[in-house]
Amino acid sequence: MGWNLRLPQGGNEEAGLMSNAPSKNVKSLNRWSPNPAPARPEELPDYLFRELNRLGDIVFNLDTFRLEETNVEPVKPRNGDIRYADGTNWNPGSGEGIYAYTNDAWAKL
Repeated sequence: MGWNLRLPQGGNEEAGLMSNAPSKNVKSLNRWSPNPAPARPEELPDYLFRELNRLGDIVFNLDTFRLEETNVEPVKPRNGDIRYADGTNWNPGSGEGIYAYTNDAWAKL
């Protein structure tokens, strides 16, 4: 089985960090894109070691799924969105808690 990867040439993707949304300063630690592969074959083992460590960190972050408290309703929520509302500045209907957006409405889980 072969792999064809298009490798980024810089920016936040190179560091493995992607913005959740343009208006947020918080970086996602749950997304990965590969750093450029080395041109010299002898550098490949170190490159693979670093990339696999980055992937391991991302898997850990996904495994310990934790929501950050949100105090503002998302501007464009989509079905399937999940948020932890603070219940004070943003109260989707039943106070503080975890809500899912389905059928154009927030429902407390």
